[in-house]
Amino acid sequence: MDNKCSRREKRFAACVSGVAATEFALMAPIMVALFFGVVECADGLARSRQVTVAAETLADLAAQELEIKTSEVDDLFEGVEQIMEAGGAPATIRLVSVGVDADGDPVVLWSRDNSGGTPYAQGSAYDDLPSSVLIDAGASIIVSEIDYAYTSELTHMFVKTIPFERMATRWPRRSMRIRLCSPSGACVS
Repeated sequence: MDNKCSRREKRFAACVSGVAATEFALMAPIMVALFFGVVECADGLARSRQVTVAAETLADLAAQELEIKTSEVDDLFEGVEQIMEAGGAPATIRLVSVGVDADGDPVVLWSRDNSGGTPYAQGSAYDDLPSSVLIDAGASIIVSEIDYAYTSELTHMFVKTIPFERMATRWPRRSMRIRLCSPSGACVS
């Protein structure tokens, strides 16, 4: 009987026909998870980059004007939404002109968002500027802010949203301050 067991053990050890299938069955779920993880990370990074480019573009385009009409700001917001390719995802876009008060503290000169509202009251303190930004008296800086809630198309059941918040600043190029004008011609500087 020992011989028979010994031969059976040798035959079992020599049989390798199912090893590849077993290895594949063990590794396939890990490889599929890695593949979709890489796809998700790449999509998230691409979306993050689009939001950054959109914020930089908005600030850059607004900073090129002497005065900007509210309808032109709305057109800029529409263009920024196209850059982001948001696909209906909620995005809040704000354009703000920040100057300094008599004490040298940053204050809002005017603001506008993509819903047509005024997100910051005129004259209110603006504390979100990077500490490296200096504004001279009588001058202003243009700030664009974008808040975007990214939702993955593949893993939306597991991860609800990832918030991307971007800010870009630009000094006006053609004047000390950029004025925001309404359709009736009334301007705020």
